[in-house]
Amino acid sequence: MDILVIVNESPWGSTLAGTALRFTNAAIEGGCRVPAVFFQNDGVYNALCGQASDDGLPSPFDGWRHLADEHGVQLLLCSAAVARRYEERIRNELSGDFQQAGLARMWALTEDCDRVVTF
Repeated sequence: MDILVIVNESPWGSTLAGTALRFTNAAIEGGCRVPAVFFQNDGVYNALCGQASDDGLPSPFDGWRHLADEHGVQLLLCSAAVARRYEERIRNELSGDFQQAGLARMWALTEDCDRVVTF
């Protein structure tokens, strides 16, 4: 089963971004394929490096990068959301694992996946 994960929340705004990361790891460990995670709205802040985690866990940024590096998950940032939120800061701090993409790319991924899960 192919699953597209959509993250709308920042890593510090609620627990949803962390839940999305744990869900994605569990889905992959369970044998599902996650071709991409699409970050929109405040979810684009997950792409900022150097975030400290206040609960002693690894930073969400490192967790997302691990998924990209180890499992080939595409980490896609909504280009409109980036443009509305400190565009220069996000662009300057992006790692090579995160790419900007438009909503058309997200829609194309929804057609190719069996399920879409939004956090």
